[in-house]
Amino acid sequence: MGKTNFSKKAIEKFAPRESRYNVFDSQTTGLGVTVYPSGAKTFFHLRKVQGWPERTTLGPFPDWTVEAARGKASLLNANISKWKANNYEGKSPFEPREKVKTLGFILDDYIEKHLRDNAKNPDAAIRRAQWQFDRYLAPWRNRPLSSIQRKDVREKHAEIGARYGHVIANRVVTFLRTLFNHALDPDVALWEGANPARDPKKFLFHEESRERTIQKSEAPKFFEEFEKEPHSDLRDVVLLLLFTAARRGTVLAMRWDELDLERGLWFISNPKGMKKSKKVHTVPLVAESIAILKARLRTSEWVFPGRKGHLSTIDKPWRAFIARTGIKNIRIHDLRRTHATRLGDTGASTEIIQKALGHEEASAATKIYDRSDRRDYVRDAMAAAVDDILRQGKTSGRKLLAAASRRVQDENGQQTV
Repeated sequence: MGKTNFSKKAIEKFAPRESRYNVFDSQTTGLGVTVYPSGAKTFFHLRKVQGWPERTTLGPFPDWTVEAARGKASLLNANISKWKANNYEGKSPFEPREKVKTLGFILDDYIEKHLRDNAKNPDAAIRRAQWQFDRYLAPWRNRPLSSIQRKDVREKHAEIGARYGHVIANRVVTFLRTLFNHALDPDVALWEGANPARDPKKFLFHEESRERTIQKSEAPKFFEEFEKEPHSDLRDVVLLLLFTAARRGTVLAMRWDELDLERGLWFISNPKGMKKSKKVHTVPLVAESIAILKARLRTSEWVFPGRKGHLSTIDKPWRAFIARTGIKNIRIHDLRRTHATRLGDTGASTEIIQKALGHEEASAATKIYDRSDRRDYVRDAMAAAVDDILRQGKTSGRKLLAAASRRVQDENGQQTV
């Protein structure tokens, strides 16, 4: 703790230490700057009044200039002098202390005031926001907003990119920007600082359009290892992803009351990708999908029940499975693209591919997912696509389901068929 003549250049030279420290202005009584280990700096005013220290946080540097901080501190000094001259009677010059706004507080407020009322599927949006925060931003939960600087955001972005990949790093920074924008919204007014994640395009990683599918040369090894897969939920989810072209989150959130197995239909309400339409997306189920679903036990409303609600992820067993196959650069979402491309390979028109994927009419996403030459007319397009996927894998639906049945019997301690 010391005193110096405050200026912009002088404050910029205050270097962070292992623990935070204060420096006071030699020109204005009570005006100081706190320097945090992260490098963030915040102006404050500190005076002893009636024997007790009264500290007032003014604002973050450089959002607050030295001139603005001195002006506010001088006003506080003048008001304290008047209050003292009046024997400390009347209104205190100190504003009631507000709880420091942390990033975790902003997350909770964003969920309650925005997602719960405005999200298309509030429960799913809230789960996603909480999971993303806990997964990638948990160490920042109790950090005051004023302590999070742009330098911190860039470093966090690089750290996540190195550990989890460039796409995830970009999404986390975009999410962080959304949280700060919520706090800064005039109708919310939880904070008056600057958004450290504003205009992130300047440092976001470049993302190529994803075109990956399971290639013909990779399919035999994929299904060879898949027939040995011990994780029952992973087996069923992966096959349903391949056979329905649905998204991972949609399959994991599948409910029994959405299914009509007698007619072979799956009714998805509020489907992602159909924002302009409130219609239910109807997915025709091929025979293999129906067989998988009929073989599952009904223990809750969810087809894939988890600890709380439905199963939320299969990433860990998926990574272990893919490691066994030796296939590089393949993701769960590529299963959806694989089905779409096989639809085109077997002759499905753009309209049929669009309906199978649940895309809006003339969706640009359909063109991205469908990477094949195709004819205009098809019969039983999805079944033909499934047959093509299995044929390239040198297997069949019957063979896969039989292997799964044998493993279930082994798990239950019964004799292997």
